[in-house]
Amino acid sequence: MPRRSPFVSRACAAAVIALSLAAVGCGASQSKVPRPPGAVEGPIKPLDVRDEDFAARLQGILRDGSRTPERLGMLVGVVRRQLAHAQRRFELGKAERATDSALGALYLVRVNEGRSEMIDATGEKALDGAIKQLSLRGDEGRVHALMQMRAAALPAKSPARVELEEHMGNLARWLGDTHAGGRGARLGAEERYFVARAMVDPSEETLTKAASSIEAWVAQAIEVNRAFHKTGKRPDRAEGMEAARALETGAATLAALFIRHGDAQGAFARIEGSEVRLVAEPGLRASLHEAAEGNNARAWEMLAAAFAHEGGPSEGDEEREPLDPMLVEAGLWGSVLEAYRQDPTSFGTAAVLSEALVRFGMSEGAPAVLAGALGQQPNPRAVGAATRIVFGAMLADADIGDVDAVRRTFRAAGPILAAADRPEIAKGLNPSAARLRLLMASIEVRAGNLAAARPLYEASARAEPSVSAWTQVARVARQAGDREGALASIGKALAAPDVRASLPDVAEAHLLAFELHRDAGAADKAKASLADALTACLTARQQKADAATQAHTETLLGRVLDAYGEAKAARRANDRALTAAASDRPVLGPTVLQVVSRALVRRDLDGARVALKQGLEADLDPEDRIYGGLWLLLLERELRASPDGTAERALQGFGDRDAWVSKLSAWAGGKLTDEGLAAAAQNTSQRVEAQFYTAMARRAAGDPAAVERLRAVSTSPVIDLVEVQLARDLVAPPMQVQLPPNTQIP
Repeated sequence: MPRRSPFVSRACAAAVIALSLAAVGCGASQSKVPRPPGAVEGPIKPLDVRDEDFAARLQGILRDGSRTPERLGMLVGVVRRQLAHAQRRFELGKAERATDSALGALYLVRVNEGRSEMIDATGEKALDGAIKQLSLRGDEGRVHALMQMRAAALPAKSPARVELEEHMGNLARWLGDTHAGGRGARLGAEERYFVARAMVDPSEETLTKAASSIEAWVAQAIEVNRAFHKTGKRPDRAEGMEAARALETGAATLAALFIRHGDAQGAFARIEGSEVRLVAEPGLRASLHEAAEGNNARAWEMLAAAFAHEGGPSEGDEEREPLDPMLVEAGLWGSVLEAYRQDPTSFGTAAVLSEALVRFGMSEGAPAVLAGALGQQPNPRAVGAATRIVFGAMLADADIGDVDAVRRTFRAAGPILAAADRPEIAKGLNPSAARLRLLMASIEVRAGNLAAARPLYEASARAEPSVSAWTQVARVARQAGDREGALASIGKALAAPDVRASLPDVAEAHLLAFELHRDAGAADKAKASLADALTACLTARQQKADAATQAHTETLLGRVLDAYGEAKAARRANDRALTAAASDRPVLGPTVLQVVSRALVRRDLDGARVALKQGLEADLDPEDRIYGGLWLLLLERELRASPDGTAERALQGFGDRDAWVSKLSAWAGGKLTDEGLAAAAQNTSQRVEAQFYTAMARRAAGDPAAVERLRAVSTSPVIDLVEVQLARDLVAPPMQVQLPPNTQIP
């Protein structure tokens, strides 16, 4: 709550004082208030919306706001599918994103559009998850509304419905007990409850109750303010603060309530027909009037700007009460959606709507909305904005592990990628189409889908050739069993435009070539590639670089020296890497993990302990310390070494017990079996990790079959995992290679 006088802000006080006593006491106007559009009567045919159709169907719902049985059938299908997406995110353990996704489904439904057919069995589960999450937030209004929806979808006397209705009764009684205090406080609590409920309950009855609660709340605040200026007696602090909130945000709250449903006429009529008009800002009233009367894109855009303004303090009045973010979001959503329906070719409107779709877990709808606004001759600035939004949308779902959602968004972005590929647009575009393809390729790799990743990597490398881009193409080809293709891509990497400026990447390319030749038994070619990798590392060390590049170069040199069998020199290189990373905390974690992983391969117990201790002293990120602790623990077991406590300290519990690293920590501590760890894995990457760690445990126990298990991990399609590289190194065929003559090793 902003600091202020215990009563009202100067702006609101001045506005109310200026009113005549007659105006204040006149009560609500008797002007006719337009009713919301009526519900579609009779049966409808729900459309079966598939994932591959979802983006197009969603855009259709956004574009068309008509009230026809056909559109309502499509709306039912879209809501069902979006609730299924929300449930998938609950299954992934991402409750926040899942709840936003469930709310997104409900925000597609406007007053009098609600149908019981929208909630199928999967939707019921999604609503249950949202109810639990919103309950944790103390959001009684939306919890109660979702409970009612959930109950309405159940048979009348089913045990589940009876239980849910009992919960609703308990909640209603609890609300009655908590909505206590002075009259203003009680009215304020009711206003918050009914308004929150109306955000997701599309019934006309709930909308009317919410509007009436706002009007009563504001009327009480005006009365308190008038009494104060008449008698000079201040109300108690709670009543004063509630009155201030009503006077400063009541009009915007009432407007947001109706604009959430695209009803500017209803908002304007309720404000003008009640005492709320006395505290409404002129700009908001003007915007509402224009949208109600003109119903054109410009009017709705102005209204959206008014809600954006309500989201923070106004210039010159930092103590102004900001509107509840939920209401700002609702007002923006409703007004921008109407602006889009009036003019879907306005890129500014499409961009704001697309960003809202991403927030509501409907990222795949953003590209279709954006593409429609680019036109036949898109300008580079608009295309750049579109690629930024799509890039962020893909990241939002990649961060929660919803790979299918990322794929849907990427597929829908085809027209945007085509525009971004145009020569007159591509130059200087950030992010470029190549970066979008690179992001999708990396996500496919994490999902173990090399077949889909490879052409994306190749397209990205062709568009923006670099040593690292073509080396990644080579890695994919190698893992796909295409040795010749991998070597050809390494050739392209070493001919890339940045070859002179990217010596660490050059070393990576040569090191990959060494491994390919070594595994094929081509000893002479392997030795030549390893010598080239050594030269690139030693040359790179002489160049001035930041901490990240220095640490990376030294760890690369350590890998090269490992291949030469120079264990002591490799240890020195890794020590230098740790020294370089010590001054840059974000660099330290990856460097510690790289050093500990190499120590595992080299069977260097002391080196692993020293590196991990340095990370622990620097308060290594929990995930990094757990992986480092796992590798050290496995090394201790394999060497039959007595633990010194470092691994145990690193493996101490992680805050989120459902997180994958918590499962790994539990397995390391003997609290989870090999079978239990495998069962806990939820995606391809986690399954590969589980295979690696259980294989390493068997190897430490002397099981000869562990080698084949590690070999299976080494050929896994998830090539970016450290565990895959470790497995490959551990099962690699031995090769004796001598340092080139006269080589000076630091």
